[in-house]
Amino acid sequence: MKMNLLLAALLLFSCSKATDGGEQNANWVPQPELPVVEGRATFSLSGTQYYVNVMGATIPRMPIFPALSTKPGVARGYVADLSGKPLKGAHIAVSSSLTGGWYSSGSALTDEKGYYEFNIPMGAAYFFGTATTITYQETPAVLALYPVGGTTSFPSGQGIVRNFTLLSYGPADPDNVAQQPSNESNYYGGALSFNFNVNYKNDPYQHDAYLPEDGTIDIELIPIGKCLYGETKSFRITKKIGNTSIFSIHNIPVGKYTINAKLSDGRKLKMKATGTMANVYENLGLKPDNATGTSTVAFTPNFKNTPTMVSSFKSNWDALEIGLSL
Repeated sequence: MKMNLLLAALLLFSCSKATDGGEQNANWVPQPELPVVEGRATFSLSGTQYYVNVMGATIPRMPIFPALSTKPGVARGYVADLSGKPLKGAHIAVSSSLTGGWYSSGSALTDEKGYYEFNIPMGAAYFFGTATTITYQETPAVLALYPVGGTTSFPSGQGIVRNFTLLSYGPADPDNVAQQPSNESNYYGGALSFNFNVNYKNDPYQHDAYLPEDGTIDIELIPIGKCLYGETKSFRITKKIGNTSIFSIHNIPVGKYTINAKLSDGRKLKMKATGTMANVYENLGLKPDNATGTSTVAFTPNFKNTPTMVSSFKSNWDALEIGLSL
């Protein structure tokens, strides 16, 4: 009987709480100019290096959110894009755990002012399912939201004010980045992964399409128009082949790019989308596929995710795999 009453209480506490209307007149002040991301950056990978984070540890300046006070037992805040435009319909949720393995959750969708509010279930609480859906290259894409202030866990009883914003690049959870800097899902930018076969000098069987062991791959990414927040920065990455057959480019500002691929001796490389994300989306990925030297590329989000499934403080871009050959 006691267990049934506890379960009923937890379920009741997990229900979303409608806003009380007090935030409908939120004072969104004029926002500062967006950060300028332009120019060209060049990176060189050795024969043993296998990834590069092209935007480093940079986090763009945050929007200026309306002020809120904390309410005991309540999660509340605002969600906006980087320019300070409120995002309606963003999903924000909290999960709480109690001693003995009891879990419950609370959630809400933001209103037209970007505001959310709901009761926090009792226990040790953390945000999850913090995401919004946008149209990216004519395709619905679920994108994770960045928790302003950089923390997601908190004691439930005190209540919390946590604002979220949508980023086009930047590292997510610092602890995860420190442990797995080569994991593309630890960054809010897009990701590309390259794979290829190698002709080793001592191998008697040489293949015309394989890349030379002593060669250097040259990849160039040039934005087509402006990226999500007006970024126009280009990137050039050179990779010595050595004894590796893969490498990745992470944390690329979200947009669409012209991609050029060649060896340092000038020979153009063929590019073909491979792996699980190859040709999954009509308007995303490598277009045209099976291109030589030049193509266009748009990043691929995890097609399995809905906003409720997105881990907090973590991006959900899947690295598009591109096979290189002569």
